Amino acid sequence: MGTNGADSDRIDPTDRAAVRAQLERFAGTGGVTEADDGTLRADFGGRAHVAIAPDGSLDTGMALHAFDGQPEVLVFDHGNGELRAELDGGTTYVFRRP
Repeated sequence: MGTNGADSDRIDPTDRAAVRAQLERFAGTGGVTEADDGTLRADFGGRAHVAIAPDGSLDTGMALHAFDGQPEVLVFDHGNGELRAELDGGTTYVFRRP
């Protein structure tokens, strides 16, 4: 797990231990559940969610937008409440914690 700043971490989306640790920090205590297929999911008061499957695919949803894709790197920026998914080709998707 590499650090990308004082309060952000770049991780491999298939590193289950790192994903769980970062998602739990991002969502708060008790905010992460694990499905039978191993997908880790954080729900934010029923208004938004982040789900990361064992293969690293990311699914997010909020009232006005959603994302479903396969990032190369996940960047959890805890200080700014952001999860960035860096995709092949230089595209970045940003989920902001509600």
